[in-house]
Amino acid sequence: MIEYGKVFYATGTVLFILAGITAIPAAVDLCLAQSSGLSFIVSAIFCCFIAGLMFLPNRTHKAVFLTPKEKILAVLLSWIAVPIMSALPFISSFGGNLSISDCIFEVVSALTTTGATCIRNTEKLSSGLLLWRSMLQLFGGIGFTVSCCCVFSDFIAPGSEKDGSGLKNASLSHQLKTLVSLYLAAIVIGSFLLTGSGVPPTEALCCALDAISSGGILISDINFSARSGMILPILSLLMFMGGISFISAGNSGIKGFSVFGERQFVCYAVLTGIGILVLSVCMLLFSETSFSESLKTAAAAVISSLTTTGMAVRLPESFSSFADSCLYVSNFCGGCYGSCTGGIKIFRLMMMFYLVKSYLIRLVKTNAVFIPICEGKKINEIDVTGLLSYFTCYLTFALVMSLGLTLVSDFDFGKAFGAVMTSVNNNGPFFGLHRATAAEISELSEFAKAAFVVSMAAGRIEFISFLMILIRPFWKK
Repeated sequence: MIEYGKVFYATGTVLFILAGITAIPAAVDLCLAQSSGLSFIVSAIFCCFIAGLMFLPNRTHKAVFLTPKEKILAVLLSWIAVPIMSALPFISSFGGNLSISDCIFEVVSALTTTGATCIRNTEKLSSGLLLWRSMLQLFGGIGFTVSCCCVFSDFIAPGSEKDGSGLKNASLSHQLKTLVSLYLAAIVIGSFLLTGSGVPPTEALCCALDAISSGGILISDINFSARSGMILPILSLLMFMGGISFISAGNSGIKGFSVFGERQFVCYAVLTGIGILVLSVCMLLFSETSFSESLKTAAAAVISSLTTTGMAVRLPESFSSFADSCLYVSNFCGGCYGSCTGGIKIFRLMMMFYLVKSYLIRLVKTNAVFIPICEGKKINEIDVTGLLSYFTCYLTFALVMSLGLTLVSDFDFGKAFGAVMTSVNNNGPFFGLHRATAAEISELSEFAKAAFVVSMAAGRIEFISFLMILIRPFWKK
């Protein structure tokens, strides 16, 4: 039986955390005497009020075990409540100049680390709003997961060895502290390095947040390669780190963590290296670019695409069609499991490779017994079923949403399918080979914006939780 009081308690706690971090952009705007500061304060008060309505009547549930069904409902309810509360500063700051659907699209794009924006001339926003967008990307990519883990750890029954995520109860607090410490250290160091390279402090902090969270919403469309020679390498390093599974570091602790010992990371690094090598060689052959510039630009473009960050990097026009096509395909890979990236994820690609390899070996050697192994573990029937279910849900969802777009908007099916697929992949929507601009998104119909919002959210929670509540057995005792 589902106890909804525990679900509301968990969601209320997440909203309290969201209201707390609102104080940071509010303080920035108030210190700079910008008008959005009051909007943040009002939004935080309202968020605390809604959180209190969920939290206070159900606070007796905090030490009670949360069942898997209740965890799913808490996550889904949080994904409804958090975007609405996060959009309040935009709604109150813009008044009637930005519709509610645009504000919801903006925050969902940030929370899902998709990186699309419907706000034109973003450099004219207040420093607090710019920081808020970047913090939402961090909250969605890292902080939202961490916050949920913190909430759910209070529901674990005493003496239970593991919670629903497979983390040991006794060391969950230590794992979360390690995880947060790693990301905060990367953000602080990245911000200082960018500031030292000539980027203004506020912009440097936002760019570091955007890069490490694989969000990619920049303050402006500035071509970074035209500025200090160290900006692109620093951003590339931060984006690459955002694709690493720091969950493993949380499990083993910083001292016992060795990212190079993970085959998933090795595959991620090899794919990145091959992409950089191919693109840099093409730039040397087909454009008048120096070796250092080719390597620097290729690294930023490949890592940005592979991690689904989506920071625009200007490539030579002589072979831009070929490069854009390759980068478009690489967008669907994503980084390691447990990272901030979108996409299919490296571990699923590895599982597909080992399954195909096993099938081919069995065809050649009919009497051989070959058990596919991925990351040191046997791939069993449940893993295969989960993998097939993921891709089935992925394609079915994209087809249904694409048909809906073609029915009620002026999209043709090819354009709609590509835009939905890239939105689900958390790096779109793409219209052709290029991400849609703010002007293109702002001119979309309300239904189209809603379809992309649902697609981005569904892709972030990876369908299974999203679709599980639609089946009857979920609601039975």
